[in-house]
Amino acid sequence: MLSKERHQTVTGPSLYYAARYIKQADNVGKYEKDIFEDEAKNLPSKEVRDLTLSIVAAFEEREGMEAADFSDATMIRILDEITGLEAALSPELSEDERARAAALASEMEPPF
Repeated sequence: MLSKERHQTVTGPSLYYAARYIKQADNVGKYEKDIFEDEAKNLPSKEVRDLTLSIVAAFEEREGMEAADFSDATMIRILDEITGLEAALSPELSEDERARAAALASEMEPPF
């Protein structure tokens, strides 16, 4: 079982990337898109990647098909489930999230 902090820093991002995967599944093969690439500085950990793929695999197994083959109705239902799971997570920031936010803020420069 994950600690509260690991739960927030792994589960939340994994659900985000799982939703991204579900939404973009039909384009992943066509364009060789990596759903984990937002920006180079913000690549998810291996733990987040692995959990994301496990979440997607669980939905695919339950539905009996690859995510790329989900109908629009199935995709919307699954995205609603993911949104419900995300809403159930604690809105409090973990210590890791606070530290990352402080580091990011310290690197910012005024716009003038």
